[in-house]
Amino acid sequence: MPKSFEEKLLASSYLHRPLEVPTDEALETRLHQKQVLTSKVVMDAGTPSEFHHRSVGKLERTPDNQLRLSSPVTMPHWPEGAPDDGDYCNFGSVYAVQTIDRQDWTAFNRIRLEVFPEFEGLSNAYITIQFKNDGLLKVPDIYDREGVHGVNLISDEWNDVIIEIADLPRDAITELSISYYLQGPEKLSKDNIALRVRSIHLETIETPENTKGWLPNKNVLSYAHNGYGEETAKTAFADEAFIEMPFELLDAQTKSPVFTGVASRLETELGVFAVLDFSNFKEVGSYYLQIGDIKTRSFPIGDMDVKWTTSIWKSLNFIFCERCGYPIPGKHATCHADIVAEHEGKILSFNGGWHDAGDVSQQLIQTAEVTMALYEAAATQKSNPLLYGRLVEEGEWGADFLLKTRFGDGYRATSAGMSRWTDGLIGGMDDAEARVHNQAYENFYCAAIEAYIHARITTNDALKRTLKQIAVEDFDFALAEMTKHGIHQKPIFWEHTYQTSESLYYATAAFSAAMLYQITQDSKYESHLTTFLENMLACQEQDGITGDNGTTYAGFFYRNKERKIIQHFNHQAREHLYLLALEQAMIALPNHESYAKWYQAVELYGNYIKKIMPFVAPYPLIPAGFYHKDEYLDDASFELQHLLVDERAREEYQLQYKEGIPINQDITLRKFPIWFSFRGNNAILLSAGKACSIAGTILNDEKLLKIAEGQLEWIVGKNPFGQSMMYGEGNNYAQQYSVLNGEMVGEIPVGVQTFRNEDQPYWPQFNNATYKEVWVGNAGKWLAIVADLLK
Repeated sequence: MPKSFEEKLLASSYLHRPLEVPTDEALETRLHQKQVLTSKVVMDAGTPSEFHHRSVGKLERTPDNQLRLSSPVTMPHWPEGAPDDGDYCNFGSVYAVQTIDRQDWTAFNRIRLEVFPEFEGLSNAYITIQFKNDGLLKVPDIYDREGVHGVNLISDEWNDVIIEIADLPRDAITELSISYYLQGPEKLSKDNIALRVRSIHLETIETPENTKGWLPNKNVLSYAHNGYGEETAKTAFADEAFIEMPFELLDAQTKSPVFTGVASRLETELGVFAVLDFSNFKEVGSYYLQIGDIKTRSFPIGDMDVKWTTSIWKSLNFIFCERCGYPIPGKHATCHADIVAEHEGKILSFNGGWHDAGDVSQQLIQTAEVTMALYEAAATQKSNPLLYGRLVEEGEWGADFLLKTRFGDGYRATSAGMSRWTDGLIGGMDDAEARVHNQAYENFYCAAIEAYIHARITTNDALKRTLKQIAVEDFDFALAEMTKHGIHQKPIFWEHTYQTSESLYYATAAFSAAMLYQITQDSKYESHLTTFLENMLACQEQDGITGDNGTTYAGFFYRNKERKIIQHFNHQAREHLYLLALEQAMIALPNHESYAKWYQAVELYGNYIKKIMPFVAPYPLIPAGFYHKDEYLDDASFELQHLLVDERAREEYQLQYKEGIPINQDITLRKFPIWFSFRGNNAILLSAGKACSIAGTILNDEKLLKIAEGQLEWIVGKNPFGQSMMYGEGNNYAQQYSVLNGEMVGEIPVGVQTFRNEDQPYWPQFNNATYKEVWVGNAGKWLAIVADLLK
């Protein structure tokens, strides 16, 4: 009998062990249930194919015609072409490669492999399957994203791997390869590992998953997997083939219909949809929808607690699983003790906090933001002592990292690129060195978060006192550096604050000053706060731009006071900091003469968001916003916004600009960002959603709060693919790019991307960075929105 969620929590000792990873509702499980129409052998025991070896290790053929790749678990040197210090490196890859003579595979829409990883003791058995195509569209693309699929396997057993390739360019296939990374030694791993391949088949099925575009997947309904409120609109979307078909809402326990309706036709700029509207049904309970042969899983109708509390537990599980320097049962032993930071003869071990992403690197600011979100969520759970206590416990782990990484003179250890496990012995070749610097922006931000947490601690007086002390110190360190360098002191390239604009700098500094004023009541912070906010609001569009249809749009921000380059986010996203600065200023100084001006700035932003939402109807996601046709000509901002690109990006900017919706002769609206190598929009949506939940709270605006909630709904099912992007929450969730830890309940990837220069969602099964990479920062942003919705 399936375990209830409460039983799973109990089995995990309330997240002191990872939650059991459920696969019964996974996309990969559903793919195995599809009927195969045709099949072609690429390789099996009776049809051996020519594969050759590439890179380290060796390739051999077993007596029963299996391929067997083998290698040591680590190497004594970095791969050829890697940085000398091993930054963002593993120890290479072991490849089996088949060269193919421009075969046309378009008649087949999936590939199937049987593989057996001999990876005993490693946290995750991970392999990569890659395609090359030399046809009309080249694969891989210029950023090496397309045509690469990573798979998390179960070690020491045969795995049946299916990849749908319906949208993969495959008219002239030239290469197929299977490989695995050398991820470094773990305390439980053996010295050598291997991978066996027993068979490879091309297959054809009748209905592959939709992976591109706005129209719903023909196999599933697009609906809110986490449920609906009693009094709110309740809709689901289906392919237009279901228009005018009857549908039913059924009680999950009795299987009896409680509401019947007919799917209506909706045509928007995005296409034609069948809409299942059951808004008139308002009875609390658990239900499911059925139309034709499609039946959803059960979902609740109820209040915010009913809809979102389990997602807090699951987000918390993911955060816990990403702990660095801590043994996670079933994941890894104590890790990364040999990642060190050095400053003026002092050395600290830079393990702690949480791994940044699927590559187990570490970013201080990411950990700091997640820590703040944990305390924010905890404040809503005081009537739930188990969840409250667990959120605070995890928050204290993050706060410890904030303390640990300070050198006490303004310098902090801030980030390290690992992408590997290390042996834990300081002085070995596999060590990584953390970046260290005295950066005004990061000290402002850390001071704000330290003060925020200080104000919310109720049970740890020593931590509360210390956080107040270091918040004061860090704010002063930041002011000193700002006095020396102005606001344009650039972070190191790999820092996650690298893309910070002038306006976002002012927002962060204002948030910091507001928090310091709240915990000290020192008038000097009031002066800094009002100055920083004045500068921030000088970067807001307050007069408005006029569209060709006469609509005026105001409230968005520019990167600086010149108000030429509009503020965008395309990877890291901190749009909510503008609203957070205003919110905390209004809390700190409710009687200030500028209060009405601050309130108006919030209103302008809220109205801007509400005006652009119809461009993506019927979906709930917030559009990426406005772009100016000439932004690519501004070298300074372009180089900061778009990482790891060359001159081709400027050409692609113009192509992507033209795919947007014209607002006037100079401005277009993009539903997805203009982006290049780094793609995926969950962080962007969640940050904008948090901005809306802050604005909605200040203005008491239910529409803005609903828009904020809509970003959660998009991630958990209300998207064209009918997939939940939070693993283990809702259903139809797919494997993600979590190379070293494997799947973790609650993980959220970077998010839906676009195909090349288009402006429509693209979500292939292909599992690759950055779009499918799990990101601990997204879990923090999720918790921050849910906290506002539960207030």
